[in-house]
Amino acid sequence: MVSYAETLEITTKILQNYVDGSRVIRPHDHIQNDLGLDSLAVMELVADVEDRFSVTIPNDFLSNMATVEDVAKALVKLST
Repeated sequence: MVSYAETLEITTKILQNYVDGSRVIRPHDHIQNDLGLDSLAVMELVADVEDRFSVTIPNDFLSNMATVEDVAKALVKLST
């Protein structure tokens, strides 16, 4: 089982592929509003995260994942 801190770190590293390399990603950053991902990039992010953590993120989880922290928390729940 992966801890929240590890999940947050890995999620942040994956997100770094989608934003300007010098951009600091914080847990409370909104994926679309703050980090600037469009809907296609969000779906690519979800696919990358699912592959990395070997999980499938259900649609009801997706609708509640707006921030980096939300993604990490959802992954911890799905990994248990």
